[in-house]
Amino acid sequence: MRTSLYSILCIVVRVGAILLLVKTMVGLPLALSSVRGGQFGPGAQDMVIGFTGALVALASALWLYPGLLARLASTQRSREIFESPISAAQLQYVAFAVLGVAFAMDALLDLVAFGMRAALTFGLHDPAYEGLRLEDRARVGAQVAKLVLGIALAAGSRGLVGLLRGLRENGLPQALAADLEEDVDSVKLK
Repeated sequence: MRTSLYSILCIVVRVGAILLLVKTMVGLPLALSSVRGGQFGPGAQDMVIGFTGALVALASALWLYPGLLARLASTQRSREIFESPISAAQLQYVAFAVLGVAFAMDALLDLVAFGMRAALTFGLHDPAYEGLRLEDRARVGAQVAKLVLGIALAAGSRGLVGLLRGLRENGLPQALAADLEEDVDSVKLK
């Protein structure tokens, strides 16, 4: 594969955009449950939603225009072409697999920390245990979701790269006229 440091940096920026988007979406339920009690004021929920929207917009911009950040991180010399035995698809497989492993490891570390804290508060008969247990349900759910997503991303990186390549080359799938006619006929028969 002929590539440059600039194109590799663009892939890294896109992986970072996915990481930012997923971390934002996973953290949103926890942030919303934290501000629903009303202790932060009436506009806190709107602020959380606004910051979430801004982070989603930033992740989208980084995904669509990775070259802006890659240009800042590189020099003119980074645009020189070099040969690599790794194909572009294999490089994407590795990038998505590494991202999935990072999600899974981050989630595992958070789950272990939660388990240790729960064991300590329960073992010491801390009266705050009930409050922690109720508060951490959303956190544990989010971490389990991130763990599952990370494992799926690491294991399914080839399929995801194939899907992205198909969308890039063919666009969104078009409905076939024959399928539409069958649907219309089946509705008429009922």
